[in-house]
Amino acid sequence: MHLSQFVFQRNDAVKDDDEDDARDKYVARQLFRRLASKGQLSSQSEAGDASDTTTSPFRLFCEDLRPSNVLIDKDLRVVGVIDWEFVYAAPPQFSSDPLETFLRALEGVEEKTRTGDETASGLATPSLSQRMRKSWESKNWMINYAARSSWAFDFVYWRYLDERFFGPNEDKDHRARLALLTQKERETMERLVEMKMEQQREANLVTLDHDSAAAQLARFMI
Repeated sequence: MHLSQFVFQRNDAVKDDDEDDARDKYVARQLFRRLASKGQLSSQSEAGDASDTTTSPFRLFCEDLRPSNVLIDKDLRVVGVIDWEFVYAAPPQFSSDPLETFLRALEGVEEKTRTGDETASGLATPSLSQRMRKSWESKNWMINYAARSSWAFDFVYWRYLDERFFGPNEDKDHRARLALLTQKERETMERLVEMKMEQQREANLVTLDHDSAAAQLARFMI
Protein backbone atom coordinates (compact mmCIF):
# COMPACT_ATOMS: atom_id res chain seq x y z
CA MET A 1 0.00 0.00 0.00
CA HIS A 2 2.71 2.49 0.96
CA LEU A 3 4.77 1.69 -2.12
CA SER A 4 1.85 2.23 -4.49
CA GLN A 5 1.01 5.51 -2.76
CA PHE A 6 4.61 6.63 -3.19
CA VAL A 7 4.56 5.70 -6.87
CA PHE A 8 1.44 7.75 -7.59
CA GLN A 9 2.15 10.81 -5.41
CA ARG A 10 3.66 13.26 -7.88
CA ASN A 11 4.21 16.33 -5.72
CA ASP A 12 6.02 16.65 -2.38
CA ALA A 13 6.73 12.92 -2.33
CA VAL A 14 10.44 13.55 -1.68
CA LYS A 15 12.59 16.39 -0.44
CA ASP A 16 13.64 18.89 -3.12
CA ASP A 17 16.19 17.36 -5.51
CA ASP A 18 17.17 14.75 -2.90
CA GLU A 19 17.70 11.46 -4.69
CA ASP A 20 18.78 9.73 -1.48
CA ASP A 21 15.48 10.66 0.16
CA ALA A 22 13.70 8.86 -2.67
CA ARG A 23 15.99 5.85 -2.18
CA ASP A 24 15.31 5.85 1.56
CA LYS A 25 11.59 5.79 0.87
CA TYR A 26 11.78 3.03 -1.72
CA VAL A 27 14.01 0.76 0.39
CA ALA A 28 11.88 1.21 3.51
CA ARG A 29 8.71 0.36 1.62
CA GLN A 30 10.20 -2.56 -0.26
CA LEU A 31 11.63 -4.16 2.89
CA PHE A 32 8.45 -3.55 4.90
CA ARG A 33 6.44 -5.10 2.06
CA ARG A 34 8.78 -8.10 2.07
CA LEU A 35 8.36 -8.57 5.82
CA ALA A 36 4.58 -8.43 5.42
CA SER A 37 4.51 -10.90 2.53
CA LYS A 38 6.54 -13.40 4.58
CA GLY A 39 4.28 -13.02 7.62
CA GLN A 40 7.12 -11.67 9.74
CA LEU A 41 5.29 -8.52 10.81
CA SER A 42 2.31 -10.38 12.24
CA SER A 43 4.43 -13.08 13.88
CA GLN A 44 6.58 -10.40 15.54
CA SER A 45 3.52 -8.43 16.61
CA GLU A 46 1.82 -11.42 18.19
CA ALA A 47 4.84 -13.37 19.46
CA GLY A 48 3.93 -15.29 22.58
CA ASP A 49 0.25 -14.34 22.47
CA ALA A 50 -1.90 -17.36 23.32
CA SER A 51 -4.88 -15.86 21.50
CA ASP A 52 -3.01 -16.34 18.17
CA THR A 53 -4.77 -13.57 16.28
CA THR A 54 -2.45 -14.07 13.31
CA THR A 55 -4.86 -16.71 11.99
CA SER A 56 -8.03 -14.82 12.86
CA PRO A 57 -10.19 -13.32 10.10
CA PHE A 58 -9.88 -9.63 9.35
CA ARG A 59 -12.35 -7.37 11.16
CA LEU A 60 -14.02 -4.08 10.30
CA PHE A 61 -11.79 -1.25 11.52
CA CYS A 62 -12.54 2.47 11.65
CA GLU A 63 -10.09 5.08 12.90
CA ASP A 64 -12.82 7.72 12.57
CA LEU A 65 -15.20 6.01 15.04
CA ARG A 66 -16.11 8.34 17.93
CA PRO A 67 -19.17 9.21 20.04
CA SER A 68 -20.64 11.44 17.33
CA ASN A 69 -20.85 8.38 15.04
CA VAL A 70 -22.95 6.38 17.51
CA LEU A 71 -26.75 6.62 17.73
CA ILE A 72 -28.54 5.88 21.01
CA ASP A 73 -32.19 5.73 22.02
CA LYS A 74 -33.92 7.40 24.97
CA ASP A 75 -32.74 4.57 27.24
CA LEU A 76 -29.10 5.17 26.23
CA ARG A 77 -28.90 1.92 24.29
CA VAL A 78 -26.80 1.85 21.13
CA VAL A 79 -29.09 1.47 18.12
CA GLY A 80 -26.80 2.31 15.23
CA VAL A 81 -23.50 3.59 13.90
CA ILE A 82 -23.22 6.14 11.06
CA ASP A 83 -20.50 7.50 8.75
CA TRP A 84 -18.81 4.33 7.56
CA GLU A 85 -16.81 5.87 4.70
CA PHE A 86 -13.43 5.30 6.40
CA VAL A 87 -14.09 1.68 7.43
CA TYR A 88 -11.80 -1.02 6.08
CA ALA A 89 -10.90 -4.64 6.81
CA ALA A 90 -7.88 -4.93 9.11
CA PRO A 91 -6.03 -7.67 11.00
CA PRO A 92 -7.37 -8.14 14.54
CA GLN A 93 -4.06 -7.10 16.15
CA PHE A 94 -4.85 -3.49 15.13
CA SER A 95 -7.22 -3.45 18.12
CA SER A 96 -4.28 -4.07 20.46
CA ASP A 97 -2.78 -0.61 19.93
CA PRO A 98 -3.77 1.51 22.94
CA LEU A 99 -3.52 4.99 24.27
CA GLU A 100 -2.08 4.75 27.78
CA THR A 101 -5.00 6.67 29.33
CA PHE A 102 -7.55 4.46 27.58
CA LEU A 103 -5.64 1.36 28.62
CA ARG A 104 -5.82 2.26 32.31
CA ALA A 105 -9.55 2.96 32.01
CA LEU A 106 -10.14 -0.35 30.20
CA GLU A 107 -8.24 -2.28 32.87
CA GLY A 108 -10.47 -0.71 35.51
CA VAL A 109 -13.67 -1.62 33.66
CA GLU A 110 -12.51 -5.20 33.05
CA GLU A 111 -11.71 -5.59 36.74
CA LYS A 112 -15.20 -4.42 37.72
CA THR A 113 -16.98 -6.70 35.24
CA ARG A 114 -14.90 -9.82 35.87
CA THR A 115 -16.84 -12.68 37.43
CA GLY A 116 -15.75 -14.45 40.59
CA ASP A 117 -14.72 -17.57 38.68
CA GLU A 118 -12.60 -15.53 36.26
CA THR A 119 -10.91 -13.73 39.14
CA ALA A 120 -10.11 -16.99 40.93
CA SER A 121 -8.97 -19.10 37.99
CA GLY A 122 -7.71 -16.47 35.56
CA LEU A 123 -8.85 -15.84 32.00
CA ALA A 124 -8.73 -18.63 29.42
CA THR A 125 -7.38 -16.14 26.86
CA PRO A 126 -5.67 -12.78 27.40
CA SER A 127 -8.10 -9.92 27.87
CA LEU A 128 -8.11 -6.95 25.51
CA SER A 129 -6.32 -4.81 28.08
CA GLN A 130 -3.65 -7.50 28.57
CA ARG A 131 -3.01 -7.66 24.82
CA MET A 132 -2.91 -3.87 24.71
CA ARG A 133 -0.50 -3.68 27.65
CA LYS A 134 1.81 -6.19 25.99
CA SER A 135 1.70 -4.31 22.68
CA TRP A 136 2.42 -1.02 24.44
CA GLU A 137 5.36 -2.24 26.52
CA SER A 138 6.98 -4.25 23.70
CA LYS A 139 6.40 -1.41 21.19
CA ASN A 140 4.77 -3.87 18.81
CA TRP A 141 2.08 -1.25 18.24
CA MET A 142 4.61 0.60 16.08
CA ILE A 143 4.38 -2.13 13.45
CA ASN A 144 0.64 -1.56 13.10
CA TYR A 145 1.09 2.21 13.25
CA ALA A 146 3.59 2.11 10.40
CA ALA A 147 1.24 -0.09 8.37
CA ARG A 148 -1.69 2.31 8.88
CA SER A 149 0.03 5.70 8.66
CA SER A 150 1.64 6.53 5.33
CA TRP A 151 2.40 10.07 6.50
CA ALA A 152 4.46 8.78 9.47
CA PHE A 153 5.80 5.61 7.87
CA ASP A 154 9.35 6.72 7.09
CA PHE A 155 10.06 8.13 10.54
CA VAL A 156 8.67 5.08 12.33
CA TYR A 157 10.35 2.59 10.01
CA TRP A 158 13.87 4.03 10.15
CA ARG A 159 13.70 5.06 13.81
CA TYR A 160 12.11 1.95 15.33
CA LEU A 161 11.62 -0.95 12.91
CA ASP A 162 14.59 -1.24 10.56
CA GLU A 163 17.17 -2.28 13.16
CA ARG A 164 14.64 -4.45 14.95
CA PHE A 165 14.28 -6.67 11.88
CA PHE A 166 17.56 -6.23 10.01
CA GLY A 167 20.20 -5.38 12.60
CA PRO A 168 22.46 -2.35 13.20
CA ASN A 169 22.16 0.63 10.85
CA GLU A 170 24.14 3.55 12.25
CA ASP A 171 22.94 6.13 9.72
CA LYS A 172 19.36 4.82 9.68
CA ASP A 173 19.05 5.08 5.92
CA HIS A 174 19.00 2.94 2.77
CA ARG A 175 22.75 2.51 2.28
CA ALA A 176 23.14 -0.24 4.87
CA ARG A 177 20.23 -2.15 3.32
CA LEU A 178 21.10 -2.11 -0.39
CA ALA A 179 22.64 -5.58 -0.09
CA LEU A 180 19.22 -6.92 0.93
CA LEU A 181 17.70 -5.89 -2.39
CA THR A 182 17.82 -8.03 -5.50
CA GLN A 183 19.45 -6.66 -8.64
CA LYS A 184 16.00 -6.16 -10.15
CA GLU A 185 14.82 -4.25 -7.08
CA ARG A 186 17.88 -1.97 -7.20
CA GLU A 187 17.27 -1.27 -10.88
CA THR A 188 13.62 -0.54 -10.12
CA MET A 189 14.67 1.82 -7.33
CA GLU A 190 16.80 3.87 -9.72
CA ARG A 191 13.94 4.11 -12.23
CA LEU A 192 11.66 5.31 -9.47
CA VAL A 193 14.21 7.87 -8.26
CA GLU A 194 14.53 9.22 -11.79
CA MET A 195 10.76 9.51 -12.12
CA LYS A 196 10.39 11.28 -8.76
CA MET A 197 13.07 13.83 -9.63
CA GLU A 198 11.36 14.54 -12.95
CA GLN A 199 7.99 14.93 -11.22
CA GLN A 200 9.55 17.33 -8.71
CA ARG A 201 10.77 19.53 -11.56
CA GLU A 202 7.42 19.44 -13.39
CA ALA A 203 5.35 20.10 -10.24
CA ASN A 204 2.01 19.55 -11.94
CA LEU A 205 -1.05 17.34 -11.71
CA VAL A 206 -1.99 14.62 -14.17
CA THR A 207 -4.94 12.30 -14.62
CA LEU A 208 -4.29 8.64 -15.35
CA ASP A 209 -6.86 6.30 -16.82
CA HIS A 210 -7.13 2.77 -15.46
CA ASP A 211 -4.78 1.19 -17.98
CA SER A 212 -2.13 3.89 -17.60
CA ALA A 213 -2.26 3.65 -13.81
CA ALA A 214 -1.99 -0.14 -13.89
CA ALA A 215 0.98 0.04 -16.27
CA GLN A 216 2.79 2.59 -14.11
CA LEU A 217 2.24 0.55 -10.95
CA ALA A 218 3.45 -2.63 -12.65
CA ARG A 219 6.81 -0.96 -13.40
CA PHE A 220 7.60 -0.65 -9.70
CA MET A 221 5.65 -3.34 -7.83
CA ILE A 222 8.00 -6.28 -8.27
